[in-house]
Amino acid sequence: MKARAALAAAVLLFATACSTPAAAPPPPAPTPAAATPSPPLGTGGAAVPQLRWTPCHGGFQCASAPVPLSYREPGGTKLDLSVIRLPATDPAHRIGSLMINFGGPGADGVGELTRFGSRYPAGLRARFDLVSFDPRGIGGSAALHCPGADQLPPPGSPLRDKGFWTASAATGTRCAAGSGAEPAHLSTANVARDMEMLRQALGDPQLNFYGYSYGTYLGGTYANLFPGKLRAMTLDGTLDLVANSTGQPGRQDAPVDVRADVAGAQQQELEAFFAACSAAGPSKCAFAGGDLKQKFASLYARLTHGPAGGVTVASLMQTIDRALYQSSRWPRLARTLAALVPSSPVSPVPVLDPWVPTHSAGFLAVQCLDSDLPQDPAGYSRLATAEEQRQRYFGLAPVFSLAQCVGWPARDEDRYVGPWNRRRQHPILLLANRHDPATPLANAQATSAELGDGRVLVVEGAGHTTLDVPSACASTALVRYFVDLVAPPPGTTCAPDAVPFS
Repeated sequence: MKARAALAAAVLLFATACSTPAAAPPPPAPTPAAATPSPPLGTGGAAVPQLRWTPCHGGFQCASAPVPLSYREPGGTKLDLSVIRLPATDPAHRIGSLMINFGGPGADGVGELTRFGSRYPAGLRARFDLVSFDPRGIGGSAALHCPGADQLPPPGSPLRDKGFWTASAATGTRCAAGSGAEPAHLSTANVARDMEMLRQALGDPQLNFYGYSYGTYLGGTYANLFPGKLRAMTLDGTLDLVANSTGQPGRQDAPVDVRADVAGAQQQELEAFFAACSAAGPSKCAFAGGDLKQKFASLYARLTHGPAGGVTVASLMQTIDRALYQSSRWPRLARTLAALVPSSPVSPVPVLDPWVPTHSAGFLAVQCLDSDLPQDPAGYSRLATAEEQRQRYFGLAPVFSLAQCVGWPARDEDRYVGPWNRRRQHPILLLANRHDPATPLANAQATSAELGDGRVLVVEGAGHTTLDVPSACASTALVRYFVDLVAPPPGTTCAPDAVPFS
């Protein structure tokens, strides 16, 4: 899930196809209720925004859409959403609008559509206006500002630093005291309600939606808040909806990325990297030669006893994490690993400092509201021991990836926690890579079952979403689905357009 914040930076050209705590914990936030009833469905009769489009960014059109801050008070305080569209190239045969969310949470839809809208497949560009928006609290939509949060250093090691949890909680404290949209109204459910307002404002009888990474959770939420208003939806790099919200029974006390088994997905992709490197040979992969698993195990073991050449265990795993997002980065990863020569340990006592991701205020403002998360720091320490034993290389980081949510000082009573299988007119298409380090294939398969009408298409490549694994085959299936409402048969797979080290 930590990858969702970096999705925008990882976007490739899609159209060429077919992102031991020892101190007292901070004051706890109110304990999330895993079984809270669903909030009232709908938008409360809020007035439909009037969109006044003006030319912007050369060929695009921009508008502002006032929506309620709280849908419990539809006539109350408003916030303005920044909206953008790229008109269909064949207006005579236009089907409607295709709304796109680029993930995060925290990606600005206006900027992303400006950069990548013209590169979508011609079949989509002809029949649909491409539409996106900055979600509430992000970018041009009353962005949440947390004074000094972006300048904070990483909060240190949760296994050694006494002040880790206090430092982690600092972002939430700053967000509560900052400006922009109120943190208590930034849940994905409210963003989904905003999308319903935009659908009406666009004049579309039903919504067409394409969501990447976190955008799949937004899509799943809309599909169940407004099932009768959905025409077609593609979820690409899919989160497990239950894991991201409450967790399955017996798993509620684990953090989101542990529930989703991100560590297992990363381990599988690392092994795919080893296999591709060995097949490519030393002329194309600098790390090739010998038993790659054993070579890597030796490197990792060496670094647990102290830095080598300025590289620590934490920095190595951060480098690997980034490389797993795009297999085009695998050759560089191979060179990095080849440059690390094992030597005798410098300390008899291993030191494991996990890489702990830190996130933007926009990411946290949404994720900390959406997900039930354990609030007792001592529980994280116990879980870290078990996860490090289960997944030697990748087990620790997912345990602490949302540590900044512990003590988060806001709740959104209107978040959505299911059910996820409301009846809809057409199946939902799920695109998933065979190896995705942030949204594992198993998550797509779980969400397909949770939705009850999901149809999974697997791209036999490695990387985060099909944006990072272009596939002409998947692109063709995507266009046919949105235009003709024909989903690919169950079990369909597609080859990627390129493979690593080729």
